[in-house]
Amino acid sequence: MPSEKPNPQQWTLRFKCHKTTILLLVAPDDSFTSVKERLLEAAKATQIKAINGQPLPSEPDDLILGVLIDENEPNEGWVGLEIPELEDDTGKKGSKNSGVLNATPMGAGLRDGSVLAFRFRNEASDADDLVMDDEKWDVVMPDIDDDDGSQMNEAEEV
Repeated sequence: MPSEKPNPQQWTLRFKCHKTTILLLVAPDDSFTSVKERLLEAAKATQIKAINGQPLPSEPDDLILGVLIDENEPNEGWVGLEIPELEDDTGKKGSKNSGVLNATPMGAGLRDGSVLAFRFRNEASDADDLVMDDEKWDVVMPDIDDDDGSQMNEAEEV
């Protein structure tokens, strides 16, 4: 994967799955389709074969992205980034809001440094990937309480 030279117009997005975090430089107006392609390329370039026992998919369409429900409270969980297709009165499928969230990071309300979750679509997934329980988003967020407390113990001894 060729390294890119950062420029002020690019954003750094953090993609998390289990304990794995992949940083990507993306333009705010890049399509999520191209972002998924680059995410999969980056994972393969670092020789990742599986994450938490799940093999890496071969197609970018098998990646599902999610965003935090509340950026200030990561423990509240994640919600799928895709908008479901709805049938209108004429019976045609489509999303009235297509392009709002699905199109670009800027359209999704993301900004430089935003965190996204990703997971892999598989045959066992429900037909509706948007109704996802928090258990389906395997993201381990670091917690300050996870520290062994060695610094705290040193401060208490002084």
